[in-house]
Amino acid sequence: MSLPAAQAQVTSPPVRVPNTSLLIDLAKAPAPATIAASGLFADMTRRRIAAGIIPYSVNSQLWSDGAYKTRYLALPGETQIEFSRDGNWVFPQNTVLVKNFYVESVGGDSTSRQLVETRFLVLAGPVLGWQGFSYMWNDTGTDADLLTTGAHRTFAVKHAGSDTVTQLSYQFPASEDCQRCHTFGSGQVLGVRTAQLNRVDSDGGSQLQRLRQLELFTEDIGDDFEAMPAWADPADARAPVEARARAYLASNCSHCHRPGGLRRTEIDLRHDTPLADMGIVDQESALDDLEGFDRRIVKPGDAANSVLLLRTLRLDARRMPPLATSVIDTRGTALLSRWVVELGRPTSVQQPPAVPAVHALGRAYPNPFNGVTTLRFTVAASSPVSLELYDSLGRRIRTLVNAPHPQGSFAVTWDGRDDVGLPVASGVYFYRLLVGDFRQTRRLLLLQ
Repeated sequence: MSLPAAQAQVTSPPVRVPNTSLLIDLAKAPAPATIAASGLFADMTRRRIAAGIIPYSVNSQLWSDGAYKTRYLALPGETQIEFSRDGNWVFPQNTVLVKNFYVESVGGDSTSRQLVETRFLVLAGPVLGWQGFSYMWNDTGTDADLLTTGAHRTFAVKHAGSDTVTQLSYQFPASEDCQRCHTFGSGQVLGVRTAQLNRVDSDGGSQLQRLRQLELFTEDIGDDFEAMPAWADPADARAPVEARARAYLASNCSHCHRPGGLRRTEIDLRHDTPLADMGIVDQESALDDLEGFDRRIVKPGDAANSVLLLRTLRLDARRMPPLATSVIDTRGTALLSRWVVELGRPTSVQQPPAVPAVHALGRAYPNPFNGVTTLRFTVAASSPVSLELYDSLGRRIRTLVNAPHPQGSFAVTWDGRDDVGLPVASGVYFYRLLVGDFRQTRRLLLLQ
């Protein structure tokens, strides 16, 4: 008996086509001056990728101010990759990794995406390693030019469902900036590795299986993909919070914060480093210049006093990650905040942590004071927060807080000095908390 036609169909495995288009040999010539000249697209008008250039996706993305990205792998001809289950893949010389960046003019509307940047990461050889190049697309979207230095452009982004428009200052890195993330200590290639590519394709199949069928590797990697490492998607609410947070830290922070990385603090945020060996839990931060109260790098149960989280909520020179980002990742910071809170839960009795139900400004202690006083406040939902001090004439003398905060309880100290560091006179002062539309003011007495 013959099977029904729908059941009789057999899906043919994908067939690899040699890449003869996107070929960059930096030993012979500099990087192409334009994307049109690079060979990335077979049709620039329709932006159809050239044959032999292979699309891929990753489990955990690097935050890039909310930009949507597409990724491609271009191996010269039919060359192959040396696969590693847990370590770095070894690529043939002149491999090109491609990443396209899109900005949405209406947040959350995929139809409003505009291609603004294309980056190439080219393996120049064993001495020079991987070299990065950034191309800026013109306003008409007809071509992109190679940048010889860093640049920025401003894009208007409308919030979905409202008339609010935000000006996004989009940063284009210079070639030398690429080495700040693609460090030698991390193997330079951050996304193309087993734990990142071991995922389900958009058609429901295994991405590693597809690459295996294309004979992309020098060996048969087998098909037991469940036994291979796979990072969680930080946006996947079905995955455990710890797995999602560790994947987020690994993709956004571990290229610098690891042994051999370009780090300023001795912490290790690699995905598989045991929590106790990361150097963050209940550890004082040697670089904690955020004027906090009893803070630690990660203070279990206390997101408000965990420096690792608070730096991701900054937009000044103390921000992390520091390069080419001017927008706070609200989902990512909320995930890290939840992870820190869960770290403080007792393992024997699982009870939800106490969280503030309302915005509130607490009483200063001590008050009156001579020297230093502590001001406490609570935030009921993630929001921009401002805490300022005024004298009795209503003149602002000090800004203690001016940054988005997650839900939680917070404390800052005031040392009786103004914004330029000069001590203020004895007398009555007022401190005012602003959280969205919420406003509260309290009185404070300084006795010198």
